[in-house]
Amino acid sequence: MNSDRIYFPEPEEIAPFAIAFATMMFAHAHFEAEVRHLQGAITCNPDFGEQRRNQWNARERPDRMFKLISEHTGTIPEAESIKSILTEAITPCDERNLLAHGQWWRFDPTSSTVDVRGGTQWQDDRVDHRKWTVADISGFAEKFKDLDAELYKLRREIEKRRSE
Repeated sequence: MNSDRIYFPEPEEIAPFAIAFATMMFAHAHFEAEVRHLQGAITCNPDFGEQRRNQWNARERPDRMFKLISEHTGTIPEAESIKSILTEAITPCDERNLLAHGQWWRFDPTSSTVDVRGGTQWQDDRVDHRKWTVADISGFAEKFKDLDAELYKLRREIEKRRSE
């Protein structure tokens, strides 16, 4: 066992991780808001995405959004891109969930990593357990920002066409 590892570290010991985590959480929240705005643009109902029944999990979202587009707009040029972006968002959403809901339990100052344990068994009957660096967490924040920007552009095209 590495004696340099700190189990259940104090927050000040992992401050850069906390900052990266908060940045990622804000980026994720902005991404989720853009998804809701997109739903509103598709349905012409700005409250559509605010209703609990229309807040789909990341795995369901690509297909459900594609179906929503078909039901409310028919065929639009943005449909495949939207589905692709939402499919690409599954992994960062999963990683965000592990970081947000997992147990941050061990910090290794030598490797500058924090171990996060999920606490839930999934398909392969193993509990998610990963080591993260600040750069890993920051990378997911940037990914959410990129996906958010792409959805925004597509939404604006839909809104522009609808206003014409």
